[in-house]
Amino acid sequence: MKKTVFLIILTAVFATVSFGQEQEIKTKFENDSVYVDTLNRNLVGLNVFPAFGILGGGRLPSTKVFIQYKHYYKHMNLRASLNYLNFDFNNDQLDVLGFTKDTVVTDSGTNVVDNINFRKFYYNIYSYDARVGLEAAFPSKAYRFYLGAGAIIGYHYLGEYYYHYKKNFEGYPALNVNHSFIPADISGYRKTRFLKTGVDFTIGVDINITPSFVISVQYAPELTYYHRISDDVSDKDNCFEGKKVPSSLTFVPDYIDLIFSIRF
Repeated sequence: MKKTVFLIILTAVFATVSFGQEQEIKTKFENDSVYVDTLNRNLVGLNVFPAFGILGGGRLPSTKVFIQYKHYYKHMNLRASLNYLNFDFNNDQLDVLGFTKDTVVTDSGTNVVDNINFRKFYYNIYSYDARVGLEAAFPSKAYRFYLGAGAIIGYHYLGEYYYHYKKNFEGYPALNVNHSFIPADISGYRKTRFLKTGVDFTIGVDINITPSFVISVQYAPELTYYHRISDDVSDKDNCFEGKKVPSSLTFVPDYIDLIFSIRF
C-alpha cells in the first residue's frame, strides 16, 4: 500500500513539474507548432526506481536495474535494454536438529555447555537479460505517451542453501535463536540454472524536463518462461529429497520503472 501511494505521489510530482516546464519549453522552439519529438531522437537512460524503494516503504520484492537505449520515430519507439533483476525472497524455515554438550575452553578453564543445533535456509535468486521492443507513441510538445511490447532472452539463477549453527541453551523459552549472518561453511545447496525467455509490456509517458533530459514513468509487467538447463546439488541432510526444480511459466505484474534519460 505504501508503494502504491508513493507511486501516485511521484507521478503527480512529475506531471506538475512538466506542466511548469511547458512554457519554458515553448520558448525554446522557434516555431510553437514544432513537436518535441523533432529534436534529438536518441535516448540513453537508467532505471532508478529501486533507489526510491526505501521511500515507498522499504525493500522491494524484486529489484530491476537496467540501462536502456531508445530511438524515437514519428509515432513509434524502438527500445533495447540490458537488465539485472534480483529477487528478495525470504525463507523463514528454521529446523531444530537437537541438543549437544560441547566443551568450551576459556581463560578460566574448560566448561561443558548445552547447545541447541539449528538449520537455517536462504535463497539467492537473480537474472540477467536483454530486451528489444517496439512501442506505439503519441507525442505532444511536452509529453510522449507510449504502449508496446518486447522480447526477453537471458539467464536466470535459483540458489537454495542451508547451513547449521548453534546457540547456547539456558532453559525454556529459548530466546534470540536467529542467526545474524550467513557463515562461509554452507551445509547444503541446490543450484538451478535456467534459460529465460519471454515478453514484457510497457505503458508509460516520457516527460520532457528540458530538450536534453527526459524522465519516464512506466508500468512494465512481464510473462517469462524459465527453461531448466542444469542442476548442481549437495544435500547431505536430504532436505530437497532428490527433487529438481522444474521449468515454469511466470507472470510478474508489479514492475514499475522510473527512468532518467539523456537525449542526444
